[in-house]
Amino acid sequence: MVDDQTPSDHRRIERLVFIRIPHVLSGVLFFVAVGINIVNVVGRYVFSLPVFWAEEILTFIVIWIVFLLAGSVTYRGAHITMDLLYSAFSLRWKRVVNIAIVASLIGCSLFTATQSWKVIGLHFRNNAVTGGTDIPLIYPHSALLFGFLFMAAAAIVRIRSYITGNFD
Repeated sequence: MVDDQTPSDHRRIERLVFIRIPHVLSGVLFFVAVGINIVNVVGRYVFSLPVFWAEEILTFIVIWIVFLLAGSVTYRGAHITMDLLYSAFSLRWKRVVNIAIVASLIGCSLFTATQSWKVIGLHFRNNAVTGGTDIPLIYPHSALLFGFLFMAAAAIVRIRSYITGNFD
């Protein structure tokens, strides 16, 4: 069977998976967080009835937003970098540094994902829940597992861009 997709089709799918979907989901979560926060503020200061679970849920939403977008940042090669010395390197040394960067990014992301999986397993076995709302801790901690796997996948998909330093 011949692959009928062109490179631009692949890039379109990549952009959907690594940019569009995470940004839309993060935007929806952000608006949910804003709504919860408004309800909590009105409840607290107008009716003296704060929403007891709001702070905890808002924290979990922010964690999920950060880790949803981490893969997008990785895909675009938009991590914060220090290039004072790097900019003076020859093309050959830049390539060596880029290979080290992408190898360590993928390796550290996969290692951290493995550790996150272990933590989720511990929370699952211990039936660990949050203090205020009894939400199983596997849900907020799953954001880390997802985020680091997503970052590793983004770096692998864009490995050529990381090595050349050319992100479009």
